[in-house]
Amino acid sequence: MRLSYSGGQAGGDTGRVEVPLGSSVSLQVSGDTADEVHVHGYGRYFDVPAGGSATLTFTADIPGVFEVELHDQGLLLTQLQVTPK
Repeated sequence: MRLSYSGGQAGGDTGRVEVPLGSSVSLQVSGDTADEVHVHGYGRYFDVPAGGSATLTFTADIPGVFEVELHDQGLLLTQLQVTPK
């Protein structure tokens, strides 16, 4: 899943994205400023460099709805809805 941010606005797969429980999730985030991405409920964090991108891959093994946000800006990038297959 590709996400981006620029000028305080989110782009890419914004909104709520359904993810099957137990599947592998890969978040590729690019942005115009350096920030930390936080996947709520999973305790996952990763840094995105200014003008660059970073990728986090993890297993969606907790059901529910989880926000993916820029930690410093408080900008919601997307929500993951993890549901049983």
